[in-house]
Amino acid sequence: MDRRIRIMVVIGMLAAVTGLMLLGSEPEIDLTVDELMESPETYEGESFRIHGAIIEGSINYTSGTLIIEGENASVTIDHSAIALPVGATDGKTISVRGEFKKIGDDWIMDAFEIKTGCPSKYEPESD
Repeated sequence: MDRRIRIMVVIGMLAAVTGLMLLGSEPEIDLTVDELMESPETYEGESFRIHGAIIEGSINYTSGTLIIEGENASVTIDHSAIALPVGATDGKTISVRGEFKKIGDDWIMDAFEIKTGCPSKYEPESD
C-alpha cells in the first residue's frame, strides 16, 4: 500500500508541474505585415512575431532600423538592441519577434529577435 501512495503522489506532482507549464506559456501571435496594419491599435504594447520582406535600401545601420513590407503595408523595425543576422538583406523575408508601439505618428516594432529563412516558411499554406 505504501508503494501505491508514493506512485500516486509522484503522478500528482507531475500532473501539477505539467499544468503549471501549460498555464505559464502563452501562445505566440504570428502576423503578416498586412494583418498587423489592418488594425495596429489592437496590438499596441504587445509582444508577438511578424514577418515580411525587407524593403530595398531600407536597412540603416546607423539608426539600427529597417522596414519590412507586406502586399499593402509596411512596418519599421528597430533592431538597434540586437545584431542583424547575416542573411537579412534587401528583399529577403524575415521573421521579427518584438514589442509593437507607436512613436509620434509611426508604428515601430522593437525587435528582440530576427530570423531569416525560406520565404515559404512564413507564407500560409494554400487550400
